[in-house]
Amino acid sequence: MTCKEFIDFLMAYLDGELEAETARVFEEHMKLCPPCVDYLESYKVTVALGRKACADEDAEVPPEVPEGLVKAILAARRKES
Repeated sequence: MTCKEFIDFLMAYLDGELEAETARVFEEHMKLCPPCVDYLESYKVTVALGRKACADEDAEVPPEVPEGLVKAILAARRKES
């Protein structure tokens, strides 16, 4: 497995959706590639922070957040609905 493939399988791995053999190869790659282990850990933190940030839909947006970013997020959320 290459690092690119590792990233492609990341979400499925975290969701427990990989077939047993693919999960084994994924985990074997982690044993040999510390940068991918670091990437996986930072990805987990990012997902957790994203979920926390979206937990209270009525919370005020901090003033330092660019208006363009707020609009892009809201537009993306509307597309998901």
